[in-house]
Amino acid sequence: MESKPLITQTGRTNAISCAELIVKYLSLLKVPFVFGVSGGNIDPLGSALARHEENTHVRWILTRSEAGAGFMADGFARESGVIGVCSATSGPGCTNLLTPVSNAFVDGVPMLVITGQSTISTFGRGAMQESSASGVDTILMFKGCTRYNTLVSHPEQLEHNLLAALSHATGPTPGPVHISIPLDIFETPIPSSRNPISLHTFLGQEITPDRVVLQRLNTILRGYQRGVIVIGNGCAGAMREILCYAERRAWPIVTTPMGRGLMSADHPLYRGVFGTAGHESARKTLTAEEADIIMVVCANLDEHATCGWDGSTILSRRLVHINNNPEHLAKSHMAQMNLMGSPRIVFDYLNQENQAAPAVDASEEVLPALRNENNLPKNISVLHIEDCNTDSTPINPRRLFWRLSQCAPKDVHLYADAGNAFFWATHYWHPRSASVIDVNKMPISMGFAAMGWAIGAAIGGKFANPDIPVLCITGDGSYLMTAQEITVAKQHNLNVVILILNNSVLGTVMHGQRMRGMKSFGNELPQTNFAMLAQSLGVESYRIRDFEELARLDIASLFKRPGPVLLDVVVDKETPPPIGQRVKNLEASRPAPRAPTLTSA
Repeated sequence: MESKPLITQTGRTNAISCAELIVKYLSLLKVPFVFGVSGGNIDPLGSALARHEENTHVRWILTRSEAGAGFMADGFARESGVIGVCSATSGPGCTNLLTPVSNAFVDGVPMLVITGQSTISTFGRGAMQESSASGVDTILMFKGCTRYNTLVSHPEQLEHNLLAALSHATGPTPGPVHISIPLDIFETPIPSSRNPISLHTFLGQEITPDRVVLQRLNTILRGYQRGVIVIGNGCAGAMREILCYAERRAWPIVTTPMGRGLMSADHPLYRGVFGTAGHESARKTLTAEEADIIMVVCANLDEHATCGWDGSTILSRRLVHINNNPEHLAKSHMAQMNLMGSPRIVFDYLNQENQAAPAVDASEEVLPALRNENNLPKNISVLHIEDCNTDSTPINPRRLFWRLSQCAPKDVHLYADAGNAFFWATHYWHPRSASVIDVNKMPISMGFAAMGWAIGAAIGGKFANPDIPVLCITGDGSYLMTAQEITVAKQHNLNVVILILNNSVLGTVMHGQRMRGMKSFGNELPQTNFAMLAQSLGVESYRIRDFEELARLDIASLFKRPGPVLLDVVVDKETPPPIGQRVKNLEASRPAPRAPTLTSA
């Protein structure tokens, strides 16, 4: 069938199906991809995309699982700043999406989730893959992990519900939204006469803080000489203004784990990561002996960002919390001041009010002097620093992460998966980069901590920006869960370098059990040659057993290949990741041992 324009030159539409109406809005929002797995009850949407792809430039990307679709939509949204879209059929298609949608909900990633339902007249009659309120209830399942969640039972509801969903997804508390649409509603014609929407409506809006509150903040900050700025992942797009203020005040900077990719390790004011797998230099910088006031900017004050809710550092009366998300501000009730607003606007105002102070010189010329004899940043304390320059077999993961951070392209985006990859990357990944970073170059997802997230997210990020070098580091456990998604990168000729930490064990689980004095169980994996597995899929791959084999690879050149590359790296399973704080938090939640029970003679 020949494609017809969905929108006329006057801005009004013809009568179109509900599926075509969705395609129209995706086109207006300049969403290029819908990630998903096709199926009977969602096929009308895929068919509408295919019929109108030439005009709308929106296309369906077939993933290998619905979980992969959700993770790719997540990665696409993080990299592009545009809402990610994923779709699935009813029943198991919906349940397979629950993990990535929950992951995006915890991390506040804007995502539109569209699922199908069987025809309304079959509700409660046992239709194949039925997931209505009369059976396995899709709406009930998604209720706790979405910002907006609805079933479209009449065609007239669709346009309003879609606009409401998009507003919730991209509002002050962003996250995934879910619309469930029965098969017959998808195919029902509907007149739509709305004018084309404004792109600015759903791309996230900056919240302007009250002028009086800004003045009060400036007055408070001027009263302190010793301050620290803590960078969260919500600071993307505001780093130039934040660094300008930090340099004028000569205040050191630390990041949360999720904000790590926004800060160069070579900046003279940087003191490392505070929180899970962080650096002692960052913790010391935040103590009362070092800082009289702490500015936390756009961070979710969860377990990872607060080092297990440590009340001696961030969570104290010394805190000033700046955030554009009211839910995050609700966690800092002990703060001296909470301010809701765009970090870019807040720091632009502070810089205008403090122009007299000179800025610190952070030019590229001074950065080499900030490295020590091991070529590590001088201002950041690194555990087991001697391992970063010591060859061993099997490969020491500490040296592996440090080595890769030095030889990968400077503009590489690292996706570190849940588990050992996250912990080692947070502590040992110290790439050189520009002083000002506008996009988070190390997206991390450890709030919900879904294994396999990084594989799909890295591919989604590459779909969003094909020109950036992308490195995914994952564990063998995570890869065994989602290995098939690499074929999506192969099919679409996407260069994503996927490195597997192959130690035949769930490393974080094994070491955590050891540290907690538990009997080891449920952590052994089969010995697997992932390079051979990738070769069977037509993917370029290398098995690496020692640093000599790694040295023979031109790492930088791997990011210029015409498709994905897999590195199967055999690492030492006995090297523990920096999970001490996580183990401490787990132990703190355990009940006290019970007293022995007295028995009669």
